Amino acid sequence: EAEMATRTAPLFAALLAGVSVGAVLPSVRLSNGVDMPLMALGTGGYDNDTAEDAVQKAMSMGLTHVHTAYDYYNLQGVGRGVMRSGDRSNVFVTAMTSPCIHPAAPPQRNVSDPEACYNLTKKELSEALDSLGVGYVDLFLLHGPSEPFGYTGGCDEKVCALNQAQWRAYQDFLHANFTRAIGVSNYCQSCLSCIANDPSTVVKPMVNQVQWHVGMGPDPEGLMSFCKENNIVVQAYSPLAGGEVVSDKLCASVGQKYNKTAAEVGLRWVVQQPIGPPALVVKTDSVKYLEQDLGVFGWTLSSDDMKLLDQATEPKGQQDGHPSWGCRR
Repeated sequence: EAEMATRTAPLFAALLAGVSVGAVLPSVRLSNGVDMPLMALGTGGYDNDTAEDAVQKAMSMGLTHVHTAYDYYNLQGVGRGVMRSGDRSNVFVTAMTSPCIHPAAPPQRNVSDPEACYNLTKKELSEALDSLGVGYVDLFLLHGPSEPFGYTGGCDEKVCALNQAQWRAYQDFLHANFTRAIGVSNYCQSCLSCIANDPSTVVKPMVNQVQWHVGMGPDPEGLMSFCKENNIVVQAYSPLAGGEVVSDKLCASVGQKYNKTAAEVGLRWVVQQPIGPPALVVKTDSVKYLEQDLGVFGWTLSSDDMKLLDQATEPKGQQDGHPSWGCRR
């Protein structure tokens, strides 16, 4: 977002239908009644000190939802930022733990036994909570299905058993009141169905965090409509396609009508999708860009411009434009 122009954002003047409004940030209600702020600050790639600083800046701007992960290795910094920003109950903390099959990056492992996978997941949940030091986590997400990065099939029987084992650990953590809500990330339909069809599943995923941005269309691979049908809130990561939307000519052209940047148009396109409303994760440690990001809730794109952006096939972003890095269909 470094190329976004400076402006003063009108905060939340015209909010999406169906979005509840707290004191600061619009939210969406999850299936268990928990209200999740629609925008989260991403911290992937930050070290502990940078994460702490970014969180404190975000909190001071009213961005009260922060997102981190076990394999970001900045949990302590995020936790310090949260606890130094005031009342813990006013902050929504999302954290993720890793799949049991995870060969691409640390923590690298290949745990193929479901019971061992369950135990590993319980251990990582506890370690993540302890490292954050925030008392409880509002939302825990499974970072992906237990498939190698770049896998293009669905969840087979073996992978399904591992996903189910991890979900049992998540349910146990929820029932122990260490977290208020649970969900998944990078899950396709077959992986979501695998969890839903497990007889031990009492609580179904409340959130599915996937890549989604201009260029992917309003319902890539039918996943967004599937989530809506199953009462799962979609949360978009990389809503600017790793920065590609910032320089996208179509988004820039549309933005001229509204005196907005291409990045602002790209973010607005996500939150204006009719499936939810969807949530999104943004990443910046700049106050001026945080202001612009938050301003996405204060204006709307016309139906004609939404249709025009819906039809875009570029940019591709990560995974060649697919929602998940771990499965398809």
